[in-house]
Amino acid sequence: MDIAVLAQRVAQFALAHPDERDCWMKATAISGILAWGDPAAMEAVDGWLRRAIATQRSNGNLNYADAVRAIGAGHVRSFTPTAALPASLGYPLLRRYQQNGDAVYLEAARRQIDALRKSPRTSDGGICARAEASELWIDFTHLMCPFMALYGQIAKDPDAIDEAFRQYRVHIDHLVDPKKHLARHAWCEAPDHYPQSTFWSRGNGWLACASVDLVSIAPNHPDAGHVAETCAQLLEAVAHYQDASGYFCHVLDDPASNLEASGTLMFAYAVTRGIELGIVSKSLAPAASRAFLAVARAVEPSGKVPGVAVPPGGPGVPFDWTLFGQGFFLLAAHHMKGELTEVLS
Repeated sequence: MDIAVLAQRVAQFALAHPDERDCWMKATAISGILAWGDPAAMEAVDGWLRRAIATQRSNGNLNYADAVRAIGAGHVRSFTPTAALPASLGYPLLRRYQQNGDAVYLEAARRQIDALRKSPRTSDGGICARAEASELWIDFTHLMCPFMALYGQIAKDPDAIDEAFRQYRVHIDHLVDPKKHLARHAWCEAPDHYPQSTFWSRGNGWLACASVDLVSIAPNHPDAGHVAETCAQLLEAVAHYQDASGYFCHVLDDPASNLEASGTLMFAYAVTRGIELGIVSKSLAPAASRAFLAVARAVEPSGKVPGVAVPPGGPGVPFDWTLFGQGFFLLAAHHMKGELTEVLS
């Protein structure tokens, strides 16, 4: 099957399953749809973005920013968002603004940036992931840093760009193992511990994708070299754990954990994008192709990408499909389409 045909199915499945009150998982799906540029699909996600703006709260947080209670699996039982979570929608909002020039989109992004700047922080300035505790989660490097950098570029706000790189660095300092070059999931400041300390596949994927997106937005920033080096070391370390199937396990160094689709797609996207940017070794390209093809050949006829560990991720969560899983398939497919014309041959 042609990769573009499969990508269209994946996009249509995402569009057929909108989530009105979700303030973050659909962000990557929107980015993936915008990357492919199908006019009808872009019109549909415009509807999603307009709803995110219409439901932007007085505090600036996009798309309801609902708290979640009674979480049944994973390392937390409740999650009250800071501005870091809905900031994820700011990135595709700005990408669409670059295409349509709608000032309403830019103003909504400005309000979300203001909310980020007022968010609770750790003692060393890291923006906390949730209101319940002074915690940093590795996911949030991707959920907020590219948005801040892109906003700074568009709005000519250098402080926003600097803040993106500061947040990246403080998360690295607390969550990346300096010997293994892999990221842990979550760190809590007081008491100082890791509520979820495994080398979670998707967590490392979030960091890798944040890295390539940051470098692509601000390649000349003084800290871009640090981001590029972190990315290269991370992807080399992750590649070591690739399963013979092409997938990565849900917990990278636990071969008894399930093979997981979203982290596998993130690896494929980040490697391919990193090679394009000249910050990742071309020797990883075959591993990226194996990763993408492993997931592509599992896509259901409906376009659903199965085998995704649901939030909050980490050990013990069930597997299903998610909007960000659909989105990372679209992003990886878009950047790999020149090399992998046929995916089911």
